[in-house]
Formats: sequence, C-alpha cells, structure tokens
Amino acid sequence: KGEPSMTITRLSPMRLARLALAVLALTAGTVHAGPAQFVIVNINAQGVGFNDPTPVAPVGGNIGTTLGQQRLIAFEHAARIWSARLDSPVPIRIRAQFTSLGPGILGSAGPVSVSRDFPNAPLSGTWYHSALANKLAGVDLLPANDDINANFSTNFNFYLGLDNNHGPLNDLVAVLPHEFAHGLGFSQLASLTSGALL
Repeated sequence: KGEPSMTITRLSPMRLARLALAVLALTAGTVHAGPAQFVIVNINAQGVGFNDPTPVAPVGGNIGTTLGQQRLIAFEHAARIWSARLDSPVPIRIRAQFTSLGPGILGSAGPVSVSRDFPNAPLSGTWYHSALANKLAGVDLLPANDDINANFSTNFNFYLGLDNNHGPLNDLVAVLPHEFAHGLGFSQLASLTSGALL
C-alpha cells in the first residue's frame, strides 16, 4: 500500500491572518467568558501617592497633569494589559498605594486573602489566591475584601509613560503587570523559613 498523498498549500500572510481570525472567532465564545474587570482601589491619604498634586507634563501617552494622576493612569493601563488576557465574572479589586518602601524595592503585590474548598474548587484542601478562587467559584467569596494588595515605592523616580520609552528610568508600566501577577496567583504560600504549608 502506498503512503497517503499530502498537499501543502502556501497561504499569503493576508489569508493566513484571515484564517487565524476566523478560528479565533469560532473559539472565542467557548474559551473566554470575556475580559476581566479590574478595579484600582486608591488607599493613599490626601496629598500623597495617587493623590500627589505635584504638577507634571504629560509623557509617553500618559495625559495626567499631576504626579498622582499619572501614577493612577499607569496603574489602570497595566490593569488593562492583564484584563485583555484574563476572563472572570468577578471584578478583581487591587488595593493600591504609593508609600516609602525599603532600599532597592520598587514595589510588591500579593493576595489579600486565600480560600479553599469553595464551590468548583479544582482540588480539595488547596488554597487559592482570592482573585483565582473567585473566578473558579463564579462569585465573590469574600465580598468585603479586596483581592490584591499592591504597594509601590515613593523613593523611585518611575517613568510613567505608557509607550515603553523609559530610557534609564524604571518603567512603572513594565513593573506593574509582574507584581499584579503575584496577587493573581503566581506566588507560593509556604513559609520561606520553615517550609510549612499554609
């Protein structure tokens, strides 16, 4: 018996793009429930952090005219980056502030709470970060709590533009998605000193 014949057709880049969009359109309804909604909860006091009234010039697509406005716009931009990649029926609340942190620390983020053994939990006896647990359960398991706690340093002169044109400065929009990821579930919950599990 002969080998089955195979025809290879080369598609133009335009036809390949159309095919990819068609496949995406057919699968989008079954793979994603829609973009996740992020809510930035400003916990800074008046006059500091997100509320800093220091005048600044718009930079790199960030149209804020005060330091506080530009910080908030950068946070919202970074949240949209994650939003476009995640689906969740429950809004993800990030409790955020700019504050003085230790030397060399740009920022940090992590879950406000964790849950286990909730409806639709994939594994029993396993702790899940709040945002992920809510997504899996389909409801806000702890509606009185925010989901992620984010702290960023007032000791650094961050580039607050949205265009990745930061030069030698630390790009806040590049740092934020990394830190948000820790709050979304890309972190572990065991003790680093003893190894004890939560």
